[in-house]
Amino acid sequence: MAASVPSLVGPRASLVRGYAALVKLGKVIAATGVRMRTTAVAVFALALAIAVAGVVVVVLLEESLDRSVTESARSTGRQVAIQLVREGARDLSASDVASTGDTEAVTQVLDARRTPIASDPAIVGHPPLTAARPVVGQEIIETLPLGLNGDNDDYRVVSQEVAGPGGPFTVISARSLEPVTEASTRLTLLLGLIAVPLLAIAGLAVYRAVGSALRPVERMRRTVAEISTRDLAARVPLPPGGDEVHRLAVTLNEMLSRLASAQAAQRRFVADASHELRSPLSTISTALDVSGRHPESTGDLVPVIARETARLRELVDDLLMLARTDDATDRPQRTEVDLDDIVRAEAERLRGESTVDVEVRAGPAKVHGSETQLRRAVRNLVDNARGHARSRIRVSSAVRGDLAVVEVSDDGPGVEAADRERIFERFVRLDASRQRGHGGTGLGLPIVAGIAARHGGRARYAESSEPGARFVIELPAIELPKEE
Repeated sequence: MAASVPSLVGPRASLVRGYAALVKLGKVIAATGVRMRTTAVAVFALALAIAVAGVVVVVLLEESLDRSVTESARSTGRQVAIQLVREGARDLSASDVASTGDTEAVTQVLDARRTPIASDPAIVGHPPLTAARPVVGQEIIETLPLGLNGDNDDYRVVSQEVAGPGGPFTVISARSLEPVTEASTRLTLLLGLIAVPLLAIAGLAVYRAVGSALRPVERMRRTVAEISTRDLAARVPLPPGGDEVHRLAVTLNEMLSRLASAQAAQRRFVADASHELRSPLSTISTALDVSGRHPESTGDLVPVIARETARLRELVDDLLMLARTDDATDRPQRTEVDLDDIVRAEAERLRGESTVDVEVRAGPAKVHGSETQLRRAVRNLVDNARGHARSRIRVSSAVRGDLAVVEVSDDGPGVEAADRERIFERFVRLDASRQRGHGGTGLGLPIVAGIAARHGGRARYAESSEPGARFVIELPAIELPKEE
């Protein structure tokens, strides 16, 4: 038992070492750059293709040579069989069954008692080459190690039974398969020798080609690395052609343009917010200073401070809401929301706070979203209409196709065509509405647009056949039950 342990451990250890080497090679390739990985993959694919093609060629060659050896043995046996059928074994001599004079191709004739009566000179005195016993007209083909040269080379043995004068006789023709093995071995070595320089040339070509293809990418990387967050005016160079690298450069430039626009918008937003915050803070600071110098006027300044504090609170609330609509990571709880209920509630609130005529057309409309944010969007549109309406405000909800629509219109001065897109930008107040008590903070409509976008819809200014302004919120609708 002890002697058998190394024979088991050795192959297992070799297998484990080979597997560990492959894993290590895979890690090394994975840790290298794109250039080396691409070259390694290309060389591996080419090596695999060469190996498969080599196996196919060698197998086809072996099959062809194997058939040739079998046909040669069959042909020699048939010649001897024809002579036995005509003349019997009486005049059969060793020269009649001699093939090549060596053990590469031998022929043997047996009588009915399985005794050799004629043999190739190279195997005279040798026992029967095979124990096969074919019947008359039958042919048996075997592959046997005959051991004629003291080795165990395989032979293709063809046995056939012949009924001739003095018969029956068994004709055995054997051909060595060593030439087939040698030919396949030589071809395998030749293919291996050819594959080595081919793989080397292919690897070098792929390495240089990938390096040339990645050179524009490296230039783009250096350019992007030199661009600072304070200056986004630089752009990556565009390589010639319309390939993937060119499209990558175009995409990077578009991204830099979007970043520059976002940076400019952020700076403008900060400046506008600072300006809007400075006004109520300055008023409050002035009022407190006057109150400190003239305590008797404190009672008159309290309403001013309260009004400016409320305005400041409103501005901060709007800024927080804008920040939430801009934050892609903010995930408010979403439920099924009935827009018609929100429309009715806001209309009732408006009737209690204003003297204008409020017309409500609340058709069933249900969406999936944040009820708090959607209520804020509708309220902003209603408050905007209240600030501009002369005598009438109309609020409605309905479903049109696959969209739930909320419309708020008024009979005020309306919005000029040139300003209908601009009014959804932040801190934009039209010239006719610059008064502090009338124009608001300039964030109401941007908040509406932001909330609509977060819910997969949009807010827009719609054309109207009647005088005044008409604002629309369009959101993806939830299909209502049939009974509703």
